[in-house]
Amino acid sequence: MYKKHYVIGLVLFTLCFLSGCGLFAVEEQQQKIATYCNIYGTVKPEIDNGKKMIVLLFKHNGGDITKRENWRLFDHFVNDSPGKWYFSTASGSYLIAAFKDVNDDLIYQLDEPAIAPTPENIVQCQPGEVKTDINLVIAEQGRTRAEAPLDIAKLQIRSSKQQLDISLGQVTQIGTLAALDEPRFADEVAEQSLWRPLDFLIDGNTGLYFLEPYSAQKIPVLFVHGINGTPRNFEYLIMQMDRTHFQPWVLYYPSGAYLDNVSRYVDQMLQQLHAKYKFDKIAVVAHSMGGLVSRSFILKHLDNSKSVAIPLFISISTPWNGHMAAKLGVDHAPTPVYAWEDLAPGSRFLKELFYVKDTRRKLPEDMSKHLLFSFIDSGAGDGTVSLASELRPEAQEEANRMYGYQKSHMGILNSPETAIVVNQLLESIR
Repeated sequence: MYKKHYVIGLVLFTLCFLSGCGLFAVEEQQQKIATYCNIYGTVKPEIDNGKKMIVLLFKHNGGDITKRENWRLFDHFVNDSPGKWYFSTASGSYLIAAFKDVNDDLIYQLDEPAIAPTPENIVQCQPGEVKTDINLVIAEQGRTRAEAPLDIAKLQIRSSKQQLDISLGQVTQIGTLAALDEPRFADEVAEQSLWRPLDFLIDGNTGLYFLEPYSAQKIPVLFVHGINGTPRNFEYLIMQMDRTHFQPWVLYYPSGAYLDNVSRYVDQMLQQLHAKYKFDKIAVVAHSMGGLVSRSFILKHLDNSKSVAIPLFISISTPWNGHMAAKLGVDHAPTPVYAWEDLAPGSRFLKELFYVKDTRRKLPEDMSKHLLFSFIDSGAGDGTVSLASELRPEAQEEANRMYGYQKSHMGILNSPETAIVVNQLLESIR
């Protein structure tokens, strides 16, 4: 059972290294990712009245570039306030457009302020290229020549066979209704997300899923799994939840990806869901590496938008100081998994979770922060993460309270004691 959940444990890493399990796939996947280009910029409105701005990416299908039918809407980025946007996409010819979402419905209406896509502003994107400094200002009287409203939310993912030409931001399930027993949440699928993160994306697995229809009367609780994990890891805790007052949302992401990129997509998904449902707060429950992802996305959310309050953050068995096995992977694997670079002790990612340069970076005082840690024997770790990593001093300092359980790394998620504490903490934010 151990290998199903935390592949970077030292013993399993050694076995994988000797047998080549997945490592050759990593190199192949990273070569694919390297063929993508990145487009960055900023957007702001001429008149800022608190409305969201949607940046649109149109791709050239071939043929006469001056004809509208030869371009298709390919991807979009939601900005809660003036700031940065980006796309990671296949090489090709693109046009950038943007509009102020006056109605807050993710639909471009013909009378909304907009920047029209024009052939004079084509962005030629080559493999591995980075396009920066595309700064957009949406004029209040700016309009397009579109003939009908454009529903941004209707962008659909495609099958892997159709996905040779893809924008990474487009293969994300946002608010899709799902059940934990679906094949996509199987351990075998989650395991492949470490070695083949791009295939995991392309197959349409990544996203933020609802386990029941959205209810405005219930507080969302976002569950964030760890490396090689799946939303199924939280099945016991979810079953013990008070479903009359709380609704479970589950994040599913490729655990071989850079954690900073994952957290950025989480913030984007949260903003898009807020644009649709207008919920005012959400609680976060995270296990293992998911705690690192969660802290990263919470910091981004607080820096960029603050559109949704996050009154409660529960981390469970999180390696706040990283994992030495990840450093072994970075130092010795033929092609290290991206996530190992972030998990290696002393990495830039781990430092920036708590510091900006040398200045301490803290979560808000009014956020309730609770640190649950696991151990097998007194003074030892939980079989996967060391106590020293779980109990990083900065994480202890910020916690309103800490809870220790004599459980294994995965066993803590199936403990009645853990469920009782999680439910008590959730009840405190009602």
